[in-house]
Amino acid sequence: MRSPSPIVLIGLLHAFRSGVSHSGSSTVTDCTRSFCRVELSPNLIKRYKITVPVGNTDKTCPDCKITVQLELDGYSWIGMGVSQNGGMVGSHVVIGEPGMAEPKAYYLNGKDQSLIKSSDTVLEHAIIDFINDRTIMEFTTTFKNLGVASPIDQEPIGISLYGTSSFIWAHGNDGENQLKYHGRNKDSYQVNDLSSGTGDETAESQMTMSGSISNTSSKWLAHGILAFISWGICAPLAVTAAIFRDFEGNALWKKNFSEKLSKWWFYIHIGCNSLNYFFTLVVFSVAVSTINKEGSPKWYHAHSKMGLAIFLLATFQVAGGLLRPAGKATVSSSYDISDPIEPNKTRKRLIWELAHNVLGIGLFLFGVWQIYAGMVLYNMRYGNSNFVALAFFYVVWMGLWTALIIGGTIYKWKYQKDEVGSTEEVKRIEEESAMENESQLELSESPNDSTGDVSQNESESLADKKSEAVFI
Repeated sequence: MRSPSPIVLIGLLHAFRSGVSHSGSSTVTDCTRSFCRVELSPNLIKRYKITVPVGNTDKTCPDCKITVQLELDGYSWIGMGVSQNGGMVGSHVVIGEPGMAEPKAYYLNGKDQSLIKSSDTVLEHAIIDFINDRTIMEFTTTFKNLGVASPIDQEPIGISLYGTSSFIWAHGNDGENQLKYHGRNKDSYQVNDLSSGTGDETAESQMTMSGSISNTSSKWLAHGILAFISWGICAPLAVTAAIFRDFEGNALWKKNFSEKLSKWWFYIHIGCNSLNYFFTLVVFSVAVSTINKEGSPKWYHAHSKMGLAIFLLATFQVAGGLLRPAGKATVSSSYDISDPIEPNKTRKRLIWELAHNVLGIGLFLFGVWQIYAGMVLYNMRYGNSNFVALAFFYVVWMGLWTALIIGGTIYKWKYQKDEVGSTEEVKRIEEESAMENESQLELSESPNDSTGDVSQNESESLADKKSEAVFI
């Protein structure tokens, strides 16, 4: 029987020392010079490269840097880190959530999600994205930053250049971009020598994500600014103009605003709504094009689903405004006197106004939540040192608009409607009374006394109605 060649023996030796299965080329590679590849599972690949400081003589090399790229088939969160003994509890891991947050380091103090504590470990070039149906996470850090503390001497252990390194990994199911229970999608492994491993002919070109992929943060920033103009300025102005067009305030309000607003409210309402829909269309288009460029799935989390819903509802609202039914009833048509301000509106118009008003206020409130959710996502993904100040300004700004809109609506429905209703009812009865009096005078010239008695009774009945309406 022919004995194995030395090359085969060396390849088997390194495969045994790595402690994991490898795919692709079996060439032994110096991982301090080129990227090495480890197949962690059929759908998860790890690529890494070690950077050794000049003059290093320490076999553990705490100042060595490791650059890692994890490539997962599908769309999911990914986690990888260092463990003392291959277990989850007590490990130090890096977790990334595509479309939600950049990779960050955490200590796993237990198996419950509440026991996952954030770490202040510095990660360089940390990024996670979804490209060509694959989730890719990349980061660089030092051995000592990624290591875990020994229970005895509190020195970082678990990762070493020439000693044994214990790693763990996990990921969610396809479509789970937020951290959840991993189920069977997890494992641990050991590497006895990080300086050498299995090479990968494509690794060098693959490890370019942070440098070659265009940063989409500027597009998402523009998306957010336009959304604020649309739903933080145009929308509340349009709604407020409609609500306060016939608002009966104090003398100061009537002197400075009432007459002007009653004259110009419709133009303000139409103009602001037109700008709102235009910017909404641009905002939606920017989001869709950016998601397509990133290769991310659409409508996976609440923010994207709400964005789609707002766009569709806003389109429906604009179409409804253009196709609104006639405001006044014709002589031949039936009319509804249930609206005290304009008692001759058609029933169809009253139903349309109710739906239009409710949807308009609802869309504004949806927009309030949507913009804040977008601010949180942007901060999670890219970081923003001014986030707290911006969030405070946004809450105050939108809180004032919300109080004005909701407060004005409640006041008009609870107080002003009754007052205006009573006034209009009095006017209506007065007009009917005047008409009846004219009829009575005409009938009084008639010799038929019985008819006059009937007319007198009707006049007394109308007078009773008038006095009753005054006290409504």
